[in-house]
Amino acid sequence: MDPEVAIVILAYNNYADTAECLRSAVEASYPALSLWLVDNGSQDETARRAAEDFPAVRVVQTGKNLGVAGGFNTGIISALQAGADYILILNNDTVMEPDIIRALVSDAEAHPDHGMLMPKILYYGARDRIWSIGARYRRFPPAIVMLGLDEPDTPLFTEARLLEYAPTCALLISRRVFETVGLLDPGYFFFYDDWDYSLRVRAAGYKIAYVPQARLYHKVSRTIQLRGRPPFFWCTWGRSGAHFYRRHGHPPFLAAVIHLGYLVLREGLRNGPTAIYYFIAGAIEGYRQPLAPFPTVEGS
Repeated sequence: MDPEVAIVILAYNNYADTAECLRSAVEASYPALSLWLVDNGSQDETARRAAEDFPAVRVVQTGKNLGVAGGFNTGIISALQAGADYILILNNDTVMEPDIIRALVSDAEAHPDHGMLMPKILYYGARDRIWSIGARYRRFPPAIVMLGLDEPDTPLFTEARLLEYAPTCALLISRRVFETVGLLDPGYFFFYDDWDYSLRVRAAGYKIAYVPQARLYHKVSRTIQLRGRPPFFWCTWGRSGAHFYRRHGHPPFLAAVIHLGYLVLREGLRNGPTAIYYFIAGAIEGYRQPLAPFPTVEGS
């Protein structure tokens, strides 16, 4: 009998992208599948339109934008309560190959210690080019960097490997991981939530695996444009960075100063003093906020 898999798609506006993502999920070649859409406070009637266009999809509404971690947690809790053995969390600006779930589940079942698995993620607009096959820590300049970013999809990326980090763009996570590790940390509105969860998963004794046979396409610009971003963006980035290093820095304050200081210098040169001001303001706020316990499945 096939394990039960729930696809949890997180959406915030941009219904056209959500609809294309849902169509690819509906066409997935896996029998024991349920589809969940978390409408994270959209203003474009995403929930109503999805319910009408995809009657098999279970729509969950948060009522407001809870951020990436909070939004995904809402769907994860619902899917676990419905009996899912595995959950594939998925951004709404992605399109799956039909056999992606079978490939991920096959690896997970063959390797019980693989608690979190990611597919090969390619650019939607350049399907022969890698967006990510995971991430690793770089000591200098200090950062967590994507593996394979902008590289052509050559045989180099056809071999399975274990990872330090994996982005939450598309991840298959087992029920036992959520029960052991807990849910995503809602202290991150966006940024660092995936790096945080990767560390917690590995600390609990599970491995993170890259499964190259599973393929997915991501609608992201090949050149990320940060210029002109609003203050909220820079504040959130700084706040999430401070939150991450309070959780995981060694030592927390010094690690944050080195890494966030590097980001301030880099983004200041690229985006000017306004970006620096709001980034630092966000980081200060992140250090002042109390650290809440990680949310658990039982506490949901």
